[in-house]
Amino acid sequence: MSKRLFIDIETLPPPEEMRNSINPVLVSKLENGRREPLCEAGAECSEEQFRHLALHAEYGRVLSIGMMVEQNEKIIHHGVLGRERESMRFHLDEARTLRGFWKQLNDFNERKDLIIGHNIFEFDLLFLYKRSIINRVRPSVRLSFARYRSRPIFDTMKEWELWAWRPGIKLEELAEVLQLGMTKMEGLDGSHIYDRFCEGCHQEIADYCLRDVEITREIYYRLTFERTTDLAELDVNRV
Repeated sequence: MSKRLFIDIETLPPPEEMRNSINPVLVSKLENGRREPLCEAGAECSEEQFRHLALHAEYGRVLSIGMMVEQNEKIIHHGVLGRERESMRFHLDEARTLRGFWKQLNDFNERKDLIIGHNIFEFDLLFLYKRSIINRVRPSVRLSFARYRSRPIFDTMKEWELWAWRPGIKLEELAEVLQLGMTKMEGLDGSHIYDRFCEGCHQEIADYCLRDVEITREIYYRLTFERTTDLAELDVNRV
């Protein structure tokens, strides 16, 4: 009874009220790959730097987690964590979102189950672990981040490159190369999430996040030469 969890996360910079308390020296180190800081202590964090904090778990926060869970070749969960059930708007209770994520991994078995995503090794899962520590949310499983392995973490970007030390291919580029016939939502990418959120486009963000999960699933089955069932043929209820 193996389980496969396909995930993708969307993130935001810190709350606006934290802008003045951000350490600009740490920010510049994060942006500069942990080398010497680009600015002096006391300098203000630029607007560009503030927005880029969405990519760094030290300050950024989890907005949503798109998930698709398969067990025994059946989809048992297909939805986006981080929203209120009635309004379907993001609640911004990061700890609550993280608890919901780790709850899905309560019975995760590292020997036979997989957690799958595109660039999750260096971004999504790392981000979730760090934010869990910051929010004092205990992970339900301690995943191994050992490199050059495809279990329990299957990173479609790493597997495509066979862990070669080169820039990874983007999700939409790999989908095009594999001729999946699936594309990301037009006019929206990760750099637009903060603006869309500020504009109140919650459903658009959720659809974008879940679309990435669906594309990742198709890529996984192509990389493993396994047959997959078209989502259109499945009785799947999004939540």
